[in-house]
Amino acid sequence: MKKNSALLATVAFSIILGLSFMFLKISLTYGGQLLILAQRFTFAFLALLLFLAIKPINLRLNKKEALVVFIISLFYPILFFTSQIMGLDQSTVTEAGIIQAIAPAITVLLASLFLKEHIRIIQGTGIFLSIAGVIFLQWMNSSGDDDFHLIGNLWIIVSIFATASWQVMSRSATKSIAPLQITVYIVSIGFLFFNTVYFINEGSAKEYIDSLTKIPYLFSILFLGVLSTLGTSLLSIYAVSKLPVIQVSVFNNVATLITILSGVLILSEPFHYFHVIGAVIIILGVVLVNTKRSIWPKQQIK
Repeated sequence: MKKNSALLATVAFSIILGLSFMFLKISLTYGGQLLILAQRFTFAFLALLLFLAIKPINLRLNKKEALVVFIISLFYPILFFTSQIMGLDQSTVTEAGIIQAIAPAITVLLASLFLKEHIRIIQGTGIFLSIAGVIFLQWMNSSGDDDFHLIGNLWIIVSIFATASWQVMSRSATKSIAPLQITVYIVSIGFLFFNTVYFINEGSAKEYIDSLTKIPYLFSILFLGVLSTLGTSLLSIYAVSKLPVIQVSVFNNVATLITILSGVLILSEPFHYFHVIGAVIIILGVVLVNTKRSIWPKQQIK
């Protein structure tokens, strides 16, 4: 039963993550990066307070646990959301979604380094293919007539490393710290950090409030804050506390598909043949990364 609940949480996380790229891109047409991040975490924090009012929990941590949570928060939410919004501001939802598909390969790589999991030869081949797919996509973009989104896509890759690091660290941290405790602290840290940075950089309270009168922007911020920030934090940490990190990372492919479809069908972004080729190469690599161990039981890269 717990495994099924964790799988459902992972599917829900992937769907929300896939749609979040579109809503973030929409919000960027109305507000600046710092404003969006500050408001996003304000709504996430308010939703968290409502959640805690309904279901109070013990938030006490010892010094070692507090340090672990603080380190996690540096990767998620601070590095992840900062790099994600900077990437989407300089790229397209479609390309960001395709590149996001390398997340499982990066997760496997980090899990092998920090969780001491061996990378088998077939997995190493998959990681290589995933990275090659991203390089191919960048090369085709640079040689075509469309805008070259190298900087934006590099920021998306940084966000992938951040979320992979967060999932690996969360897998280890949830052995001693309740997933809900981690969520409360990282959302609270994000709220304090991004709002502080916004106002330090001469953000105004008038802009903060007036921007929320625009209905498309308000809806986007509510989705990003309540569902994409708080919701995915709860769902992802719960999932990695019950399932192997590698198994959870496979569902990023669902997010990738949803992101690409939303970019092409809803935002009418360009989609070319080389996007298809790049996506196929990346997803083939992901399939190899997650091939069952029993097929190649003795092949390992140590």
